[in-house]
Amino acid sequence: MLKFIGISLCVLFLSLVLKDVNRQIAVILSVIGSAILFMTAAGELSSVVKTVTDFSQASSSAVEYSKLMLKILAITLITQIVCDICRDNGENALASMTSTVAKILIISLVLPLFQTVINIVGGLIK
Repeated sequence: MLKFIGISLCVLFLSLVLKDVNRQIAVILSVIGSAILFMTAAGELSSVVKTVTDFSQASSSAVEYSKLMLKILAITLITQIVCDICRDNGENALASMTSTVAKILIISLVLPLFQTVINIVGGLIK
């Protein structure tokens, strides 16, 4: 955790200093810092992926659901990072649209799951 905080604070301080001198460099630094943080956290994320994969291998029907869950997790994390970078750079409309598009994408991924649940419930009622 200290490593993440250290990276964040270094990028923050450098960005604040460079923002007055050259705004474009500060934006690039912010994006690169976010990428470094994400790559650093990817090691932790791999343990989450491994745990979900282990759970899904216990039940063959859970494999598709675990893939779906990992896709949604990835979409959510990447969208949050992109939206934060957009907001930091004053692009609130772009951040909101990116968030909306991600929600639509997630809904489109989950719709087959809803259909399966409705079919199961419909089969139980008959």
